Amino acid sequence: MSRGVLYVATGEQLIAEAIESAKSLRRHMPDYPITLVADREVTHDLFDTVVVTDDPEYGFGDQLLNMDASPYDETLYLDTDTYVTDDVSELFDVLDEFDLAATKVPAWQGEDHRDAPVGDSVPTSFPEYNSGVVAYRNDEKMASFLARWRREYFGGEHSLNQPSFRRALYHSDVRIATVPPEYNCRFEVLGHAGMPVKIFHGRLLDVETPGIGKHRDVHEAIEKINAFDGPRVFINSGKLQVTTWKYNPLTGTDGLSGLDWLVYFYYAVKMRGPDFAAKKAASVSLALAKDVGEGLLERHRSS
Repeated sequence: MSRGVLYVATGEQLIAEAIESAKSLRRHMPDYPITLVADREVTHDLFDTVVVTDDPEYGFGDQLLNMDASPYDETLYLDTDTYVTDDVSELFDVLDEFDLAATKVPAWQGEDHRDAPVGDSVPTSFPEYNSGVVAYRNDEKMASFLARWRREYFGGEHSLNQPSFRRALYHSDVRIATVPPEYNCRFEVLGHAGMPVKIFHGRLLDVETPGIGKHRDVHEAIEKINAFDGPRVFINSGKLQVTTWKYNPLTGTDGLSGLDWLVYFYYAVKMRGPDFAAKKAASVSLALAKDVGEGLLERHRSS
């Protein structure tokens, strides 16, 4: 059973971005092979295999047309604007029981009527999945699903990749696993996490694209969102803001009272041990000091 990672990049800019993403992947999963599907020959030691597509779309359709070009039995497809911060090989393990694994679109607002064909019967209770991080079995069932996805995408007058992905999933016999958002963190928009984020999803380079442009540095997002490993929410509204129930960087103040903190650390020591409590205290203190310092510096510059 072979396992590997697939990128699809058409155009010089997206190829350059795929290289940056693959670098992050290699740091944490050095033994996994990587295949790049591109519109030209690419020579780089990051890629074990390069497949040249003959008829590129230079858009979302390139992913749909080339996912079955993967040479692996089990494949992790990654958009070029993904940044891996840890080993994510457990995504392959989900395929022991499921055909495909993906995360839900954050803050999905219901059916996209601009994209839905006449007579579309997908209920709003069925979510939309993000197609930028997808683990899948490369078998006959997946081939059938991809054919359906292509019909949904290319058959619509104003078709988009993710609404068509949703329709194809709903009308298929593919068994889909919904994986946690830590495996596809859309830091350019908004979201939540309860564990360390392992894949950050947002533009790594300033490229011309039909998708979301580059508005936030991925390394800043990593530093802020992974400053805590407990429950937290974030939103990008000009400034990336992260809030936890223990600390509120929006105001630069603790989210708990002094008594609350005493109770929290008492139970932290009692239930998880002094080392865990000390680590949490240090993490909160560093994050608070950094945010307060940035606030004071910004205030000094504006004065």
